[in-house]
Amino acid sequence: METSDVTGGGAELFLYQSGYLTIKSYTEGIYMLGIPNYEVRKALYKIVLPALTMQSNAQVITTQNMLLYSLNICNIPEAMKCLKALIADVPYSNKKLASMDMEERYRLIMSTIFNAIGCRVEVEKMIATGRIDMVVQTTNYIYVLELKLSNNSGIDAATEQIRAKQYAEPFKADKRKVVALVIELDENGKGLVDWNEV
Repeated sequence: METSDVTGGGAELFLYQSGYLTIKSYTEGIYMLGIPNYEVRKALYKIVLPALTMQSNAQVITTQNMLLYSLNICNIPEAMKCLKALIADVPYSNKKLASMDMEERYRLIMSTIFNAIGCRVEVEKMIATGRIDMVVQTTNYIYVLELKLSNNSGIDAATEQIRAKQYAEPFKADKRKVVALVIELDENGKGLVDWNEV
């Protein structure tokens, strides 16, 4: 960790030496690394997303900016259009993603997208009635997302689950508006199929 040569240390060493990771703890010869703060997390995701989508930085940034703007003004149709475009550009050939459960793959891609645009994101948030797939927070809105694959009853099952388990309820005391969204995703990796506000 003290050497300036990062070629043999892998991505973790490079990220540590560049400041994207910091030592969070040390136990019996093992260093635990973590992202030091929100600003660094946002910057890191801005680098990761263009690499994940294999698009030019300019293309991704334009779509990202439109997604953030749409979420900030609660223009859900435009936000879903941007999200669909960003998800569609993630190549299925990525070995790590291809080996994952499809719903888990979509959660990873979507959380990376939301993190990259500066939203606060919680994946699989546990509440009293169950586990919410994703909570995305902007300055003025809290979006509660339930994701379902088409071959798992899609949008209908997601709508039923979000209502039955009252996923939006824990956020009602917040001054921001709470928006519950269900998103249907293609089980073969072809992206966002449909969405609905609950």
